[in-house]
Order: sequence, then structure tokens, then C-alpha cells
Amino acid sequence: MSISLLISGISGKLGKVVAEEIDKLEEINIVGGLSSSSNKNLGHPLNSFLDTNSKIKLNSDINEINSSVDVVLDVSSVENLDVLAEYCFKNNIPLILASTGHTKDQIILLKEYSSKIPILIAPNLSIGINLFKKSLMVLKNNKLINNVNIKEIHHKEKKDSPSGTAKDLAHFIKNDLNLNIEIDIKSIRDDSSVGVHEVKFSMDNDEIIFTHKAANRKIFAQGAVKAVEWIFRQKSGFYSMQEISF
Repeated sequence: MSISLLISGISGKLGKVVAEEIDKLEEINIVGGLSSSSNKNLGHPLNSFLDTNSKIKLNSDINEINSSVDVVLDVSSVENLDVLAEYCFKNNIPLILASTGHTKDQIILLKEYSSKIPILIAPNLSIGINLFKKSLMVLKNNKLINNVNIKEIHHKEKKDSPSGTAKDLAHFIKNDLNLNIEIDIKSIRDDSSVGVHEVKFSMDNDEIIFTHKAANRKIFAQGAVKAVEWIFRQKSGFYSMQEISF
């Protein structure tokens, strides 16, 4: 049995890559695609603007989706979170949030909803970046570290600066590694970088540098597949990508 997936943000750069890779699989079936109400492709089949075989029409309203949905994957923006979360809560559907910039009130609401449905927070779907975070755990509670610097490099069209992943790394270092020190984030924009994240831990006489570099956006599609298959099997709860075995 295949998993019926609805993708919010399917016409964006990340959404297109994820949809085109998932369309090649038998175990996941895309049954709906959402975009903003101003999108020029609204009402057109997905295969008219994506490299897929899907003839499902692009929609802007999740409540107009007629197909049965097993999992909702959001790769759009935080502005769509409330509507998506309410829809999933009412219909008992697992939700993956690959958007960033959630407010404190939204996190509180999501945790309430997670008492009924599984919710996965995934600020970065890349398997590599999540293994990267796991590798940082070797420095948990280290008292020798006196400074942390994060450098992130992305293409100049990226809207947020610092990146959501850089902010998430800073939060991860402070909370999961229990390193209560100031963290400086430097953002660089260029013409070609998909995504580079470098974390430098400084001690009195040493520096330890961890780096993750995304070669292309297919890494996010691979991570999305893992996330969809994993969350589909979970009970209600509030989850992170670190809980998935890669």
C-alpha cells in the first residue's frame, strides 16, 4: 500500500525537487499539491509545470482537496502553518513542517495538536545536515569551548538571512549540547551555493570545525521520503528529524 501525500509549496524550488523525486517512487503517491492563490499554474495539472506524470490539479485551498490524505508535507512558508495544522488536526493526519520561523504561539499550538496527531519539525530535510547535528553531540556539556561561530552560505535568491537551518543549529547547540555561550552567525549570499553550513567551536588553543555542504537539492527529496515513511508509522507526538534513523 502506498502512502498518499499532499505537498504544500509544491511549486516552489524545494517543492518541485521533492515532488519530482517522489513521483518516481511506488511507495508514495502524491494526491494533492498546494500553492499560493496568486500562482499562475493554479487549476493546471502538475505535469504541466513539473517533471511528473501526475495530472492532479494545483490548488490553493487545502479544504478543497477531495482525495484521501495520509501525510501532509509543508515546504512552503510559515504563513500557511495555522491552516495546515488545523486541517491535519481535524482530519487526524500526520504533519511534516519543513518551513522555518515558527512563532512561540505556533509552537505552543503545534504541541497541543501533537497530543492527537504526529507532528515532525524538520527545518532542514537533508539527511546529511541531520547526521551533521548528531555528530555535534560529541561536544555536549564540554566546558572547554568558549566561543561558537556559525557561517552559512546560500544562493542570493534565498529570502531569509540567517537561514532557518543556521538558527536551528544555534538553538541545537545551546539546548541539546547544553552550551550556554554566545553564538555568532555570519550569512553569505552568492550566485551558486545550494547550502553550506560551518560550525566552529573555539577553545583557548584549539578550534574544531564541522562543515556540511549540499551538492544539490535532491538531498532534500531523499530526506523528505525518509520523513514521510517514518511519520506515517508514528503515534501522536512532537518529533524532530534527529529521531529518525538514517
